[in-house]
Amino acid sequence: MRLAVTGASGRLGRHLVQAALAEGHQVVSLDLAGQEPVDIRRDDLAPWLDGCDAVIHSAALHGRHLDLGLSRQAFIDTNVSGTLRLLEAAKAAGVGRFLYTSTTSIYGAAMDCPDRAVWVDEDLAPRPRDIYDISKQAAEHLCRDFFAPGFTTAVLRVSRFMDEPANAMANYRLYRGLDERDGALAHLKALSAPLAGFEIFNISNRSPFQQADLGELKRDAAAVVLRYYPDAKALYRQRGWQLPASIDRVYVTAKAERLLGYRPKFNFDQLLGL
Repeated sequence: MRLAVTGASGRLGRHLVQAALAEGHQVVSLDLAGQEPVDIRRDDLAPWLDGCDAVIHSAALHGRHLDLGLSRQAFIDTNVSGTLRLLEAAKAAGVGRFLYTSTTSIYGAAMDCPDRAVWVDEDLAPRPRDIYDISKQAAEHLCRDFFAPGFTTAVLRVSRFMDEPANAMANYRLYRGLDERDGALAHLKALSAPLAGFEIFNISNRSPFQQADLGELKRDAAAVVLRYYPDAKALYRQRGWQLPASIDRVYVTAKAERLLGYRPKFNFDQLLGL
C-alpha cells in the first residue's frame, strides 16, 4: 500500500512511518520539517497524493501551542482548513481511505465529575474546553462529512503521549496514557479494517479498571490499583514513586479492540515488568 503521512517527523508520525515501512508499505511524508517541506495549508497537495491508497493525517497544532501564544486563527488555519484541503485533495486523487488523528482532549469538560471517575468511551459527548479541542472536533466533523462510497474516513482519538517523569508516565498508563508504538499500530490496523460507515475510535493503552471501580478510583485510586497489581506497591517503593491518589477518568478502547483488532502491548504491567 502507498501511504501519505502528514506530521511524519512528530512523536507519533515517526513511529507511524517506521511501522508502515516495516510492514512493507510505501510512505510519502508530508511534513513541514521534511527534506522537501510540505505545507498542507498552502502547497499544491495533488503531486504528493498521486497514486496513494490511503492518507494518515497526524499533523496538527497541539495543546502545547496554546502555551506558546498562537492565535485561535492559527489553530483554525492548520487543524481545520488544512484538514479540509487535505480531504479535498485526497478525494480528488482517488485515495480510498483517510484516517484522521484526533485527540481524547476533545472530551474536555465531559470528563469533570466530583464524585467518580468518568468512563470515557466513544458514546461520551465531547465538551471542548479551548480552541485546540474545538479545532480538532471541527476537523472530525469534516471527516464525517466526506465519508462516501470509495472514500472511507475514520477518526482515531489518541490519548496522552509526551515526555514526562517516569512516575507520571507509569500512572497515566493506568487510565489515560499511550505508547506511540501502540498508537502507530492502531493506525495501521485501521488502514485495512472493514468499516461500513464513518467511525470514531479511542486509542489508548488498555486500562485494567471496570465501571464498578469508578467511585473508588476518585476517592482512593491507590487501593484500586493495588487490587489489580499487588506487586506494584514494592516496585513503586523501590523507585521512590507515588501511586495516584485519585483518578478522574478511564479511557475505554473496547471499540477499537473489537472493530480494528487493536491490541496495545505497552500497558502499565509491561512498563513495570509485572
